[in-house]
Amino acid sequence: MRDEDVIAMVISLVAIVVFLTVYIGLIVLGVKIAKRKNRSPHWMWFAVHPVGLIITLIVMACLSPLKKCPRCLQTTSAQARLCGYCGFDFALQPYAPPQAGVYIPPPGGYAPPPGGYQ
Repeated sequence: MRDEDVIAMVISLVAIVVFLTVYIGLIVLGVKIAKRKNRSPHWMWFAVHPVGLIITLIVMACLSPLKKCPRCLQTTSAQARLCGYCGFDFALQPYAPPQAGVYIPPPGGYAPPPGGYQ
């Protein structure tokens, strides 16, 4: 191999590594945007194609955030006054996002099975 061929190969490998790093970085950015807005990060599967990545990033940036209902844990619009699933009134109780790693029991409590645990 000539020196020019080796230099061209090294330059092309560096360009490929830089491209893949930026591409994967944009996918990670899209997933973080989706999670921050309580949207599904599965939208980023469109990022398999570079045009899909650009479109998905634009859509994720433009979508309004969602909030979770503290009663039924379904997502609803951040501006909603009532939960569309269970009717919880967000105006009566200020919304506080659930803390990570904290167990929240289901509404109504939990009763052990008849006869207890075996």
